[in-house]
Amino acid sequence: MLVVFVRSIILYLAVLVSLRVMGKSEIAEMNCFDLVITLLIAEVASTPMENNDIPILYGLSALTALVFIQTIISMIGLKFRRINNFISGKPSILINKGLIDANELRKEKVTINELLEQLRIQGYFNIKQIQYAILETDGNLSVVPATNYNTTPSREFNHLPLSLIIDGYIIKDNLKLIDKDVNWLLNTLNSHHIDKPKDVLLCILDEYDNIYIQKKNMK
Repeated sequence: MLVVFVRSIILYLAVLVSLRVMGKSEIAEMNCFDLVITLLIAEVASTPMENNDIPILYGLSALTALVFIQTIISMIGLKFRRINNFISGKPSILINKGLIDANELRKEKVTINELLEQLRIQGYFNIKQIQYAILETDGNLSVVPATNYNTTPSREFNHLPLSLIIDGYIIKDNLKLIDKDVNWLLNTLNSHHIDKPKDVLLCILDEYDNIYIQKKNMK
């Protein structure tokens, strides 16, 4: 038992030193490369901790190798931008000048529902409040609000913003919440010179019962 205790302390200190050597950014910004290294470090440290038959020197050697690889690749990435973009990726603009970029959403495998959810988490319930939304390399969403966005509502909400059409599909449950039917929605689309729901990327009834519509392939 004493051997396990001592080995655990040594490996803990080795992992702690390894993370410190890699830098604070490795904890704050977990892109794909950082995540792989961190998972490998955890696995390498846990194996000799659980199995006393494995010499602790093997674990320390593996940790040293991982830190060495990470440091070398990070230095190369700092010097060569293209390599850094390949390893860490680059930010992706999901909302550009107030319009959702459907191509970027597909490229990053992000659904419109997931985008709207992340916006709500950050306190943006109306798509018209957003000028830019940027998916960072660590998976966080950075938002630039529209210049006319006011954090204090001018009046009480009638209801939360409701998605009525997402990527061509009608959300009938949300229509029921506002006591409307599909015919009402189709008439609303016609009033905006849109023939069919499949031409719509996103249709939202905002908190003040105003309709927001973005057609597909809209630039």
